[in-house]
Amino acid sequence: MPDMKIYAVAGNPILHSRSPMMFSAAFRVLSINAVYTRLAAKDAEDVAECMRRIGIAGLNITSPFKEEIVQCLDWIDDKAACIGAVNTVVDEKGILSGYNTDWIGVRDAFRENGYSLSGKKALVIGAGGAARAAVYALVAEGSDVVVCNRTQGKAEKIAHDMGCRVVSLLNIAHEMTETSILVSCLPSVSDHVVPADSLRKELVVLDANYGSESKLLRDAQKIGCTIIDGREWLLYQGIAAFNHFTKREAPCSVMKEQLYNRDGKKKKNLALIGFMASGKTTVAQELERQFGCPIIDIDKEIEHATGCTIPELFAARGEGGFRDVEQESVARIPDLSNTVIACGGGAVLHEKNRAILRNNCHVIWLWADPQSIAARAGNNNGRPLLGVSDEKTIDEMLKHRIPFYALTSDVIMRTDNRTATEIAERIGHENYFTFFH
Repeated sequence: MPDMKIYAVAGNPILHSRSPMMFSAAFRVLSINAVYTRLAAKDAEDVAECMRRIGIAGLNITSPFKEEIVQCLDWIDDKAACIGAVNTVVDEKGILSGYNTDWIGVRDAFRENGYSLSGKKALVIGAGGAARAAVYALVAEGSDVVVCNRTQGKAEKIAHDMGCRVVSLLNIAHEMTETSILVSCLPSVSDHVVPADSLRKELVVLDANYGSESKLLRDAQKIGCTIIDGREWLLYQGIAAFNHFTKREAPCSVMKEQLYNRDGKKKKNLALIGFMASGKTTVAQELERQFGCPIIDIDKEIEHATGCTIPELFAARGEGGFRDVEQESVARIPDLSNTVIACGGGAVLHEKNRAILRNNCHVIWLWADPQSIAARAGNNNGRPLLGVSDEKTIDEMLKHRIPFYALTSDVIMRTDNRTATEIAERIGHENYFTFFH
């Protein structure tokens, strides 16, 4: 896959993100040699390190890393610096540059739906990176902005930085009497921060959450408020990010169609892919222990089917013969349900295997640095293609395979300096097992 670029969205959790569908469709229609996946990161430092080590060309940053990532970058633009949050990172010749397109997402969500913000009183609830971007956009468009948050100090910081007012949660109902625009940047699980009886039919509501319906949106719908779908914010910030990534005009209609398309095939299994010694087998075993799900190790299936160990099979049939048997094992995946599958390190090299995995599994790419792989692999330990445990050889093989892992994966998770228990817990945190019957 020469010159293929890798892009991703990073957050915690991240499985819910619709960005891969949106960007992948844009790459296809413009014939851009690129792939877009997700990065399930531990913290902002983890995000930046993965970007550098894997060679990710661009990242969208979502909760909770938008503010934290600023300290991990080499440069940020003026608007991102003013907002104090970054949601778009581009690797520009080894320099990690940060931008904020969230504010454009807010502005254009209103503009494209025919709502002027100038002279309107707007209330923003929340004080994280998304809220800061929303306040920036509203102030820039000439709104009279009031910010409200559970932690008063954070709201006061935004007010000081952006030149707006603060209101206490205790006074939010009174503040709503003259408010025309309401933007919520709170988690969907939040309580009734805005009293239902303070909502008016004339109110225009934008909720940043698009994955599930919040209490605020349910109340606003009952009252008859005008609601701007949170996916509009995601769409227009994504369009601006696409321009940073590719320096090309985004195919807006294609991206919007994919964003609103929910007709995806239900995936019945979870597959672990990655280079040898990245932790696939041990993580699968830990998932079985924690969640009680059945597991299948493709290499063990091959040994059972042939009566040979993997090294013996390589010696007798060569890599080509081994790959043929491996394909036969992978071809049985569509018959499985609710199963965790640990794949061999090279299973993704064959296009048919990649298609089967993508179509039938949520695919997690377990990433480990060459140093970690060398330490885990030790003196070969029966691993057929390693031969030597020096980092240079591992690095060369890994670089060759990175595009194939990226093409197959739904999510990347780093395993360096993490136990199998920690990785399994992270996978559980993403609610993968709610997809199992």
